[in-house]
Amino acid sequence: MHSQSGASVLVVDDTIENLRLLAGMLGEHGYEVRPVTSGRQALQAAAGDPPDLILLDVNMPDMNGYEVCERLKAAPDLRDIPVVFLTALTDTADKLKAFQVGGADYVTKPFQVEEVLARVQAHVALHRSRAELAESYDRLRALERLRDDLVHMVVHDMRSPLTVLLNTLHFLRDDLEPLAARSLRDLDAAADAAHTLTGMANDLLDVSRLEAGSMPLARAATDIVAVASRVQAGLTRLDRTRAIEVEAAGRFAVDCDAALVQRVLENLVLNAMKHTPAGGRIRIVVTVAPGRLRVAVHDEGPGVPPEERSRIFEKFATVGARKSGARHSAGLGLAFCKLAIEAHGGTIGVDDGAPQGSVFWFELPVQVASCQ
Repeated sequence: MHSQSGASVLVVDDTIENLRLLAGMLGEHGYEVRPVTSGRQALQAAAGDPPDLILLDVNMPDMNGYEVCERLKAAPDLRDIPVVFLTALTDTADKLKAFQVGGADYVTKPFQVEEVLARVQAHVALHRSRAELAESYDRLRALERLRDDLVHMVVHDMRSPLTVLLNTLHFLRDDLEPLAARSLRDLDAAADAAHTLTGMANDLLDVSRLEAGSMPLARAATDIVAVASRVQAGLTRLDRTRAIEVEAAGRFAVDCDAALVQRVLENLVLNAMKHTPAGGRIRIVVTVAPGRLRVAVHDEGPGVPPEERSRIFEKFATVGARKSGARHSAGLGLAFCKLAIEAHGGTIGVDDGAPQGSVFWFELPVQVASCQ
């Protein structure tokens, strides 16, 4: 039997003979044993220097083992310490109560040396493994925060020169003498690239804010069909080779952040435009059901394989499209959509289209009223 070197075990029992037996047995196997004779002493000892494990007698005067365990589990700094009960009780209800108050295991009196050592060893090893895992996770989170802070600084500083570039391209197009068709196409291509980079920068910053819960929602009664119509008009001006249609059985107002929901819908329609062939049709369909409103974007692209439909909303995910071998490069756009909708308490997903393509949809679980 091998011990966990240097592990601290707090042994709590009001019977001196049991304390001596357990202290000697565990001490011989390399454990640091701290014996106490009451529940109150146990709470004070654990608070002053948390052990790796507590062996806790059930039947003690003044405060029994169940109450001691409940108080330990209520303390944030002590709740993760494994508690193994020492009990002469053999009734199933007593054993069940030991687990209900947070016990990790129990040993029945009179106990066998090998059994006690085996249970102590197992729970000390598990406790230390969990502590090491928690420390590794904290270090990883710290590195992620450092990485995100660095990226945010760079992206934040990118936005100003991008804005200057974009405005300059627009001024050039408007102010120069009539240009050759090729020159106009070059200017438009440069402006489109600047728009794309600006959108990526905004998405990256907003994804971080949404993940941290630090992006406030400017909620107000919003006509969702009007939002869809604005998206239709704006994106039709960018690309007239694909028809964008809005379908709704009425006008509906919901309590939401209109600007955020509009950006979500723009991202979904832009994604649909990317995968719908020229001459194809994109439909924005608004429907209602009790307690929720659904906005669905139907495209005529190759579709998304069922096994990849959840991953497509992850940050930086790239998902293979069905049939054509094209790629749905989600980047941050769809991750932003998911976080923005979930910030409203809603859900988002993608289904098969009919007879082809995909349907990207989101639902807002809010009270819906018809707009007059």
